[in-house]
Amino acid sequence: MSNVQFSIQKLAYALICLCIALYVLYIGSGFFVPITFGVLFAFMLKPVCDRIEDVVRSRVLAILLTLLIVGLLIGSIFSFFFIRVSAVVNEADNIVLNLQDTITEVLNRCGAWFGMTSRETTRYFDENFMNSVLEPFPILTSGLTASGYVIGNFLLTILYTFFFLLYRSAFKNFLIGQFGDASQAEGEHTIKEIQHVATDYLSGMLIVMLVLGVLNSLGLWIIGIQYPLVWGFLGALLAIIPYVGTTLGGLLPLLYAIATTTTLWQPAAVVVLYTSVQFVEGNMITPKIVGNSVKINALAAIIALILGAAFWGLAGLVLAIPLLAMLRIILDHIKPLKPIALLLSDDLYDHSDIFLTEFHKPEYRVTSLFNKKNYILTQPRLAKSRKVVNKVSKANPEVITDPKAKKRDSNTSSKEPLVP
Repeated sequence: MSNVQFSIQKLAYALICLCIALYVLYIGSGFFVPITFGVLFAFMLKPVCDRIEDVVRSRVLAILLTLLIVGLLIGSIFSFFFIRVSAVVNEADNIVLNLQDTITEVLNRCGAWFGMTSRETTRYFDENFMNSVLEPFPILTSGLTASGYVIGNFLLTILYTFFFLLYRSAFKNFLIGQFGDASQAEGEHTIKEIQHVATDYLSGMLIVMLVLGVLNSLGLWIIGIQYPLVWGFLGALLAIIPYVGTTLGGLLPLLYAIATTTTLWQPAAVVVLYTSVQFVEGNMITPKIVGNSVKINALAAIIALILGAAFWGLAGLVLAIPLLAMLRIILDHIKPLKPIALLLSDDLYDHSDIFLTEFHKPEYRVTSLFNKKNYILTQPRLAKSRKVVNKVSKANPEVITDPKAKKRDSNTSSKEPLVP
């Protein structure tokens, strides 16, 4: 008979701790977001820092040089966008007026086909259509506000990155030291896997954004849209938000094309361009460059994005996928949680039968984390045996139930002198 039973107390403690952790992460986003970005940046910059350290032979100097190179690169990119976006913002009023006039004219023609007067079409436009067209702009505005918040904490993130790189050996040894001697090798392997996932994901996303920026800008330049580099690389930057960023990045140049061009083929060409680029990015570029490192299925990614946005806003959207990929690696190294790791993996469809074969064992069930030893069956037997021994000892006082007492008596009797 099994001597293990499910512990409701352990489950309750685990749920309470989980709820407290999620609540702390939610209310402490201003504290945890820069730290999380600092950890990811430290993972990404570690290979570069190691190479520079091999040359300069000083960790502090190597970290400073690495951060200086990255800072100059990021600063150049933001300066370029600030100058270009400022030129677009100066034309914003004219762009909005032209957009309204163009959409009104198109709707009047469409309404005439359905027998609607221009007044009815204009009223419908003012009440319904314009709200739906301008609906993404509050999302973009909130996103830019959140981006400004992240940029405002940029110095704090760089500071965290510096110290994580400086003390990386100590942090690694501390984590490995938390494992027993038998599992230290596996713990070190897990840490290396997490580091490789973060590095490959972030570096892969940079390559993807560069490729998308070039493709978008080249296509917009061929179509004849003004500021092709701004719209092209803005869409590439927004692509870091999976599923949503590419669509939002294509909507802005589409509206700009509608407002500033006098032909119909140019806005249609913008739609075809971004649709084609998104198809190529989703099926060829990202799976080849980033997909091999993340290994997260689409359903898990969508749920992670929703939760990330609910907890940390735009920063949560950016961090959701790499954090989920790291979590999957950790779960894959814990035996009862291996099935959950498979549920998050992109191999779920091909290995769906494994839940009833390899994982159909007690040690692979989540409930095994909340088991306890069952002493209820052993204690009554022990108590019953004690009652029997006590009853026998009372009936026959010469019966010695304690082996130690029996030994003491034998030793005492052997030492007594013999009486003639």
